[in-house]
Amino acid sequence: MARHNLSSLKGLEKFQMAVVADGMPAMKRLLRSKRAKLLMHEIHKDIFELGPPTPLDKPTGRTRYHQWLMHHASEISRSLDTMRDIEFYIGKFPYRKTQIAKHRHLQFHVESFLQELYILQGRPVQFLKFVERQHRGDPRLPQIKGACAMLNTLVIDSMKKGIAIRGSHVHRWRMSDTKIDRLNAISFYTMMPNKKIKRVFEAFYESEYRKTRKQWRGWITGGIVEAQQLVDAYFDDVFKLVFDNKGKLAYPSRLKF
Repeated sequence: MARHNLSSLKGLEKFQMAVVADGMPAMKRLLRSKRAKLLMHEIHKDIFELGPPTPLDKPTGRTRYHQWLMHHASEISRSLDTMRDIEFYIGKFPYRKTQIAKHRHLQFHVESFLQELYILQGRPVQFLKFVERQHRGDPRLPQIKGACAMLNTLVIDSMKKGIAIRGSHVHRWRMSDTKIDRLNAISFYTMMPNKKIKRVFEAFYESEYRKTRKQWRGWITGGIVEAQQLVDAYFDDVFKLVFDNKGKLAYPSRLKF
């Protein structure tokens, strides 16, 4: 994507596309060079042979910096994608012919979401540390450190509630939710030997399960919306730290070509 089209994007997507755009000139030069066949061979090896890569050139400081920018952004994007996957999974129950209970399936995905929320908090914080370290000795370091400190506080404070819930169930006890615990209790009555009572409680369990699942899925959906907004706001500010006003990557001064 051309740099002049970046203005129509925002946040994470804008950052990722800008990093890709910055690397395109070098890729085009390589594809037009005599080493294009070597590149195709490496791509083939990576896809079909799973062999170790053989760099076409010795990586420079700037090359590594560019790769790590993409890596950090991709990890954050992957975390958001995983949260959306969980949102989808929690709305389905394809295990009717197994011994997996619906309330355990629900609890598993709620806990998985909380874990992913914890991972998502860590990724932006790690990225800020990387940006700071890379700009050691750079004239812009004081400005970058100040911006990173504010962004670090923004990320931690914004995700504090979800992280606290996750921390409790990991370090003290398994996550306990009144409604899910209630489903567990109701499930015992579905094992009653009396068929009439059994059918009544099975219907009651299903009704309460659907209500509880709807509530948790709504909470997860809201959490994803807030997480995406936070990530986009975060990358809007990170963009200003690592790109110039023209959308071109502003490499740390200590890095060589």
